[in-house]
Amino acid sequence: MPEQLRPPERVRKHFPAVHETFMAMRGRIAEAGPLDAKTRELLLIAAMTVGRQSGGIKTHTRLALQHGATPEEIRQAIVVTVGASAPIGYVGEALGWADEVIEAG
Repeated sequence: MPEQLRPPERVRKHFPAVHETFMAMRGRIAEAGPLDAKTRELLLIAAMTVGRQSGGIKTHTRLALQHGATPEEIRQAIVVTVGASAPIGYVGEALGWADEVIEAG
């Protein structure tokens, strides 16, 4: 059976310098302005909804919860994209992916 790695770990395995640069960039972005971690995670959830990124939505839902976001805030971050940048089908999928994390507690 092939090694089960999450996408970032797979990049790190094959291209450690790329992974390190990416992580450093994400850290600099977090330090670049006044948004707190919870708000940044909610924004990333919205962005991942538009990009239809199931893994990203699950990862950032977990992180948002760790930073104090409520399930309702996470779901609103997803639904605000409907009609503006994401079709309703993407939003429905994203709500399902977030709920998998939320309901797993």
